[in-house]
Amino acid sequence: MEKLYRNTAPNFKTIETLDILPHKRHKLSNNIPVYVLNGGSQDVLKIEFIFNAGIWNQETPLIASMTNSMLNEGTNKYTAAEIAEKFDFYGSYIGFSTGKHDASVSLYTLNKYLNETLKVTENLLKNSTFPDKEFQTVLQKKKQQFQIEHEKTNVLAKDKFNELIYGQKHPYANVFSIKEFEKLKIESVKEFYTKFYRPENCHIIVAGKVSDEVIQQLEDLFGEDKWPAKKQVNIPVHTPTKCKDKKTFVCKEDAVQACIRIGRPIFNKTHKDYTTLQLFNLILGGYFGSRLMQNIREDKGYTYGINSLVISYLNAGHFVIVTEVGSDVCKDAITEIFKEVKKLREELISDQEIKLVKNYLSGEMLRNLDSPFALSESLKGNLPFGLDNSYYQRFIKEIKKIKPQDIRNLANKYFQEKDLQLVVCGPTSCNEAIK
Repeated sequence: MEKLYRNTAPNFKTIETLDILPHKRHKLSNNIPVYVLNGGSQDVLKIEFIFNAGIWNQETPLIASMTNSMLNEGTNKYTAAEIAEKFDFYGSYIGFSTGKHDASVSLYTLNKYLNETLKVTENLLKNSTFPDKEFQTVLQKKKQQFQIEHEKTNVLAKDKFNELIYGQKHPYANVFSIKEFEKLKIESVKEFYTKFYRPENCHIIVAGKVSDEVIQQLEDLFGEDKWPAKKQVNIPVHTPTKCKDKKTFVCKEDAVQACIRIGRPIFNKTHKDYTTLQLFNLILGGYFGSRLMQNIREDKGYTYGINSLVISYLNAGHFVIVTEVGSDVCKDAITEIFKEVKKLREELISDQEIKLVKNYLSGEMLRNLDSPFALSESLKGNLPFGLDNSYYQRFIKEIKKIKPQDIRNLANKYFQEKDLQLVVCGPTSCNEAIK
């Protein structure tokens, strides 16, 4: 038996390339695209029906999320309880999510029960009835969640920041008051369902052990004979209205801590500088060993955590630094954050640091693409941009070419202090922190 040396770290290996499971593309007889990721060792499937029915498409708040949430609350065949019982009996799970541009229904099932679970899924996608009693229950639940969430400084700061970046009525901000819950009518939700949950507005991603029989079952239930297409849906146009205010304070008098958000509008993942931006973000605040964590948490002890994020939407994007600190150190924390951004504008990072973050980013990417289900999530995010998962292979190659000078150039090009907007939410005493 080989002897183990537990005091010796394993050899370090740099990731040169990513070996990513490729997808295959099929098309049902009514032109619904089906993207297949065939892999894994277990006889399980994830089938996700994705509709262009997100927040971007709604005329008033709440409609998109309420429509998606109501799909399993009753159909022309089953009550909500019967739907839940069906999936539970077969050891399956069905999930519902609403994003900025899409809304999806995800079925997780054993292959041997696909016929039964897919028929129930078909019924709720095509024949949801939106019963009034369940509508009121779901709406009140969402209202209570809204009230609870909007007692938090981080939620109030996020709303204000997004409003400043995109404009209050822009779907990427999605800012609305509690009064909207009283205004929402079930007729609007039914109309949204009829308009957007259609075959011409749908694509399907299948991951797991996928046989030809699985594709045939999709054809039998969702093909032209069973789900005829109508006319193409018109997608609305929304234009951001960026606010000129660079510093904004949101008062939450009873708050124990202050929430800080600093950022700016930025390009999305199709931009030529996006890879360098991801590396810049990682260095600044994108992982536990980042500069902001080392300074604001480890050295100063102002916070339990601080991080920076790059948000890439289909038609825009933004960069943001987020943290919560004690109100007595709010101003000092803001000063230190701007100081770390300034350092990246003025000083070259070391070869050692850039090598570390490159390896970390490559490793995280590898970890997040380690199964067919994970790859399906990545593919779902890439398809709207005209990309597929081969994007990550190019991304790894681009990372290797980035030099310390490229990080400094990007910082100077996009992250001058005048470009950044600051939002603070907390007690009145924190108002001084933004002056």
